[in-house]
Amino acid sequence: MIVRVFPQFLFLSAIGFFLAVSWLTGDHQAHAATVAKLPPFVLPDCLAVLDDDPTDVDDYVSSHDVVGSERAVRHCRAVAEAFGGNAVGGAAQLDELAHKAASRHPETDDDSPEERAATAADAARAWSAAGAFDRALASSAYGLELAPASVDLHLLRDRSLLQLNRPAEALQDLSKLAANPVMAAETHRLKARAEMQTGDFNAASRDIDITLEKSPDDAAAHLERGIIRHRLNNVEGARADWEQVIALAPDSHEADLARQDLDVLASDPDALPPSTTTVQQLPLSTASSH
Repeated sequence: MIVRVFPQFLFLSAIGFFLAVSWLTGDHQAHAATVAKLPPFVLPDCLAVLDDDPTDVDDYVSSHDVVGSERAVRHCRAVAEAFGGNAVGGAAQLDELAHKAASRHPETDDDSPEERAATAADAARAWSAAGAFDRALASSAYGLELAPASVDLHLLRDRSLLQLNRPAEALQDLSKLAANPVMAAETHRLKARAEMQTGDFNAASRDIDITLEKSPDDAAAHLERGIIRHRLNNVEGARADWEQVIALAPDSHEADLARQDLDVLASDPDALPPSTTTVQQLPLSTASSH
């Protein structure tokens, strides 16, 4: 049997082969080059996007090379969810991630103790935002198992203890941190809160003064010093601090409290300022560890 091969079939086959090779070496390479040109995903950069708009995280993720960064992507998305109004959902995701090792790309995806501790710290922040201070305490305590020297995690833990009305435990820890220059303004501010809760306003005055030496424009610290000064019968000093709060941050929650305090001071200098009962709810500026 003789098989005849028509020249035109050979010609078409050659064209098909040429096109296939062209796609593999041309268009496909161009596509691969486009993918390769995507900048690498960087967690701190992704978290910085949250300062403007949590919904921008999706745009950041889609425009960066995320291969080998699955944990970091999940971390950023979970923080975005917490920032976007679902603090409980974001906190739960962060807690799960903090306890979990890398699975898909263990050779590149960062699941070091330091990274997991940082994730636990963000979980503690999210739980605090949700008002679940017992969960925040658990997350920060777990983070400290991974990174015992983290001042950030110590402060998160101590703030949770204060919110749970356990100032003696917080004060024990904060007294050890007082000589550490890392996050010193926040340490002394929180230590002053613990001393206020235990009724030691003289010690609280010393610590809040240290905070304001290091952060003179901290409106919340001025509000708290006004409360402390009022309790120590320094009415004029209290008034000056509350007026300073309004000057520094006129549209803030702290300014609203300061106005209430000034109104009460004007009508009855001996009455306790309203912010005395709410100051423990004011945020502590424990910066992200990233």
